[in-house]
Parts: sequence; C-alpha cells; structure tokens
Amino acid sequence: MIEFKAPELSDRVAVANAVADSGYTGSDASFANIFLLRKKYGTQIALQDGFLFRYYNGQGSRRGYAFPLGTGEPQAALKLIAEDARESGRLLEFCLVDEPRAQILRENFDTLHFEENRGDSDYIYSAEGLASLAGNQYKKKRNHVSRFNRTYSDYEIHPLTPENYADALTVEKSWLKVESLGESGDSDCECTCECREAAWAERSEDEKSRMAEYCAIVEALENFDALGMKGAVLYVGGVPTGMTMASEIAPGAWDIHFEKVIDEYAVNGGYAIINKLFAERLVAAGAKFINREEDINIEGLRKAKLSYYPQTILDKCHVMVGT
Repeated sequence: MIEFKAPELSDRVAVANAVADSGYTGSDASFANIFLLRKKYGTQIALQDGFLFRYYNGQGSRRGYAFPLGTGEPQAALKLIAEDARESGRLLEFCLVDEPRAQILRENFDTLHFEENRGDSDYIYSAEGLASLAGNQYKKKRNHVSRFNRTYSDYEIHPLTPENYADALTVEKSWLKVESLGESGDSDCECTCECREAAWAERSEDEKSRMAEYCAIVEALENFDALGMKGAVLYVGGVPTGMTMASEIAPGAWDIHFEKVIDEYAVNGGYAIINKLFAERLVAAGAKFINREEDINIEGLRKAKLSYYPQTILDKCHVMVGT
C-alpha cells in the first residue's frame, strides 16, 4: 500500500522536487496549497519511488487520487495506486487531472468515466505580460492603473515581512467583514481558527469556505518562510488597503494564493495596481508564468480572469476507473 500521511512543512523540498520533475504547473501541486488546504480537503500525501502521491478526502472534484508526479514513466506509480485502492477499499478515482495526464490514464486503464468542471480550470499568464500590461489588449487595465494613480498619489507597496504581517491580516479581516460576516459577525475575535470553525458550524457553505480561507491566511503568515512565500501589502496614506501572497509551484511558475483589496480602493483600480506591481516583483525574482488559480464557477471571477488574457487555461477533470 501507499504510506499516506498528512503533509508537513518538512515535506516541502521533496514535494517541490517531484513537482518540478513532472513539469506540471497546476495550482493544486503548489506545496503551499497542499499544506494550507490539508484540513479543508483532508489531503494526504506520500513520497515513494520518486513520485509524489496525493489523496483528497474532500467532496466532488476534490475526492480521489491525484495523478502521481515525479520523474520517469508513471505506469508503475499508477499500478501502485490501483493496488492501494483495492487494498484500502477506496474507489479508484482521480481528481484534478489535466488533459496530458488524462491521456496517460486512457493508455493504462480500460474503462474510464470523465467529469469536467470548468470551475477547476487554472488561469496561467505570462508573468512579463502582467507586469508590463503592454499592448492594446491591456488598454483597459492600464486605464485602471491610471485611475488609481490619479485618485491616490500617496500609495506605496511594501514586501510582506514579519513587520507587516498584521497589516495583511487587517486587510483580510476587513474584506471578510464586508463580503461575508455582516453585522452579525465578529471579524475581530481573537480566538483560534478551531474556535472560529466551531462557531461557524451552522453557517452556509460559502461562509465556511471563507472562514477556511482566513485560517489558511493566518497559517500562511505563521509559516511564511517555511512555505517559501512572497507577498506584498498595498498602503494608501499609510493605511493597509490590499495584500497579496504567492509561492513557487515549480521553477519559474508562481501561484497567487491570495489577493485582496478593500473598500473604495477596490473600485478605483486597486486590484489592477496590486496585480501589476506584484507581478513586477515576481518577474524580478525569475517568474516566467503566473498561475492565478481557478474561478470556481463564479461568473464575475471568470470574467475578471479572462480580462487578463491567460496564456493557458489548464482544464482539469475527475476520472472514475470502471470495472
């Protein structure tokens, strides 16, 4: 059987090496995502025989084995997964499978049932394109940046460091209060994430998802260096108004985990300015591609991601192996 376990911070280097060897740049393979979302999806991992194995105990498209990532031909790894499913009593199903790896599954299993979910597709961009916003296609984005520049002459963007972790969390708390908590919420509560999750047990799935994101951000800040994160905080008049955080999936490919701008600053071009300025910093750090993750089937989010003209839309599917 595969020796699955919960992901730990000490697994980062080995996981990153396996992902880099595979050439895969999907956001689900970012170690930061694997670690930070481990509770949300019940994620387990194993590093065996040169491959990274993952199993998701979530629901829908976050249920089943992920395609094994590593060096060499995957046939032996897929055979090991089939044996693990049989011995553990799990269904033999694969989640978050892109088309090249779906084709490998077709070549190794006789009967497959595919289910696609457009909301799982990653939007991958040229890092230089997001940093420069050059060309006619980005005219509207440059206008948004100009609007922010005209409206706020006293803005600055600072790298995310221990000195301003609290400012990044202030932005997230403010965003949560406006977007989700409402008057009945208490976004300033200082209890632990476990306490918050218990208190939100009767909330809607959307609200619980937002709470899970808040806890992921707290944990990301607590383990910022150990996760290999980079980030920035946007200030206007010395007040934190936006924040963003990212990590490297594989050499040259960065994943934007969080990006938030609050209040009037969001309306006046704040997202365009933080997107551009942070992309410039990632390019300076060697980024070639930026993965801005999926749109989770939210029409407004899909429209916004498409408006930046992705170089690739990485579609993923759920695959059930029949008998």
